[in-house]
Amino acid sequence: MKQETQEQHVSMKVNQANLVKGLKYSFTNKTTVLGELMQNARRAGATQVEFEFDAEKKQLVVRDDGCGINSMETLLTVAESGWDAKTVTEEHPFGIGFLSALFACEYLSIYSKGGHISVLTDDILSFNPVSVTKVPVWNGVTEITLSDVELTEPAIKDALKKLARGFSIPVIYNGEELASPMAINSGLHFIKSDIGNIYLSGLEKPSSSDYKDFEVFLQGHLIYRSRLHIHNGEHHVIHLDSSSFYARLPDRERLINESEVVTEINQALSKEIEKRLISMKKSLTEQEFVGFYAIMKGWNLSSLLNDVSFVPSNVLWEMTDVPNCNTDAFGSFQEQVNCALSRENIEARGVVTVSDDISDEGATRYLFAQQRNHLLYSGGLDQRHWLNTLVRSLDGEELTIKATNESHRSCFKGEWVWATVCFCDAITIQIGKDQVVITDFSLYTGQSSKDDMVYVVNGDDSGDVLKQVSTYSSEFDDFQEALWDSDTSAFSSFVVANTSKDTAEAIKRLLPDFSGCPSLYGEQFLLTLDNMGKVATVRSMA
Repeated sequence: MKQETQEQHVSMKVNQANLVKGLKYSFTNKTTVLGELMQNARRAGATQVEFEFDAEKKQLVVRDDGCGINSMETLLTVAESGWDAKTVTEEHPFGIGFLSALFACEYLSIYSKGGHISVLTDDILSFNPVSVTKVPVWNGVTEITLSDVELTEPAIKDALKKLARGFSIPVIYNGEELASPMAINSGLHFIKSDIGNIYLSGLEKPSSSDYKDFEVFLQGHLIYRSRLHIHNGEHHVIHLDSSSFYARLPDRERLINESEVVTEINQALSKEIEKRLISMKKSLTEQEFVGFYAIMKGWNLSSLLNDVSFVPSNVLWEMTDVPNCNTDAFGSFQEQVNCALSRENIEARGVVTVSDDISDEGATRYLFAQQRNHLLYSGGLDQRHWLNTLVRSLDGEELTIKATNESHRSCFKGEWVWATVCFCDAITIQIGKDQVVITDFSLYTGQSSKDDMVYVVNGDDSGDVLKQVSTYSSEFDDFQEALWDSDTSAFSSFVVANTSKDTAEAIKRLLPDFSGCPSLYGEQFLLTLDNMGKVATVRSMA
């Protein structure tokens, strides 16, 4: 017997009331209504859009002089934009933006070419019929009044300021025109690109900024920032082509496929920056052109410098002081050169690299470079740049240190630093086949060296060499200033005691202060030291 099959057909349906009420919670911000009304005015061809807010009445009035609203029925139809085919193609209006106005207030009044309505928003949202009064002679101004709005005056003003920044028509708030410094018609020089209109910043004059930041606008509203805080004047501006790029429904707060679009934006910016730099290279002197190194490096375009005979100051340093291993506490001992240098100048001085950690490997290679007036290269140029053929790496060459006229060695025991000290008249540093002789300051060889030695030259009792020995930082990286002061004072006395030809003067420098012992005032004592330097006996001479 044949079994009959019973089938049931179903199709998707929409609960209109629940859908519309649910959309209230899809808008990201209560201020979304402001942006939607601005967009409607712009699409209508308005020359400006004006907002007036009365905080006492909680009433917001919005006026524009655009083409007007033709049909109130279309305006109140969800997912029906009412715009012409060109606007639909270029801007993709969703037809639900006006809902934000219904959710923002309790009572709504609209006056335009298509008529006048005045109604409770709950009635509209409940799909109740709305009476439309004809306007016999329209004055050319569309006026929308939102009563009992949930917004505050500061919130409205702050939101409008942000919305106006890149908007193409003037935005007036309570009689004041808001600034639009990033608008397509603001006076910035925009260039057409594959993604839309781009304003390039940082190419007017040299700067230390890499100009990696940018703001992105879609239909005049900010839709993306490369980071949260951007300094004005130090970022690029992009107005995306709205026919090619889309924002998330319903309030256009985010781009669709944002990460892919941001990658595309970065590629477009790099392309346009490179084109501009190539053009500038033809019109600027080489010395002027290298001033734009920071932006070249930031956008991986430093290869543009490979055939330029000047090197930017950003990558070359020179020694200005004796090295130390804690520049935060003791100050920097290197400075960037103050101008771009020519190849001839660099070849005359020589350029080296040193990567030693001073407290570990010592300051010897830095001192060698300082004595020979070498430039220090910090990297950053393209690997094929001609400077790389001139750079001498001191790290890989054999290093020897020799003391001239060594008198003796002794152990310094401070509160923080203990070190073996060699007293001599000079130090000879040899790297490869080259050598320098140091006679005016002291040197620490580093913890990893085989002798781990402090060389004190010509009785240098300043204690500055301890800056090479230790950072004087705690386990929490706090500078131990009191211990530093104590050790430098003790080291100064230690050096005097070891180098003074007057032994009595040396003893005097090493004795503590007895000002707290009045009974000893005016007394004389005979001290005897043992062969380890310890006090063996003390005898009063009274």
